[in-house]
Amino acid sequence: MRRIFKDVLSAEEARDLATPVSYLSFDDPRLVRILNIVKGIAPVSLEEPSYVRVEQRKDKCDWHTDDAKHMSWCRYSAGMLLTPPHLFSGGGLYFDGDTEPTFHYRDLIVYDNSPENSHRVAKNSGGRRVLLMFMGEL
Repeated sequence: MRRIFKDVLSAEEARDLATPVSYLSFDDPRLVRILNIVKGIAPVSLEEPSYVRVEQRKDKCDWHTDDAKHMSWCRYSAGMLLTPPHLFSGGGLYFDGDTEPTFHYRDLIVYDNSPENSHRVAKNSGGRRVLLMFMGEL
């Protein structure tokens, strides 16, 4: 399962959520709309060890599924690019089989951790920030 929801946040809401780079609480009121979408399509658990954070990582992230290694509990993931792509270079998201990167600015991607959702992120420079959610299953 992989679904994309377009323009979930306004540019102002994305900018507000992008600061600071840190872990957030699933109770953060800025996440209500996002979590309603996620809960509407997947039986997610928001209980620990599930977590949400805003990340700014410049290194590439090689091919993986989010339930690999240290996150064997993770069944569902969601992400949203919070920075307009013109403010950084590189940093494209690729799912297995993609020939072109995805830049999902303000678009929510929700997916399970089945093998067809293996993905990677290209190295980047600039101020790329992304909202990431890693969730267990009810």
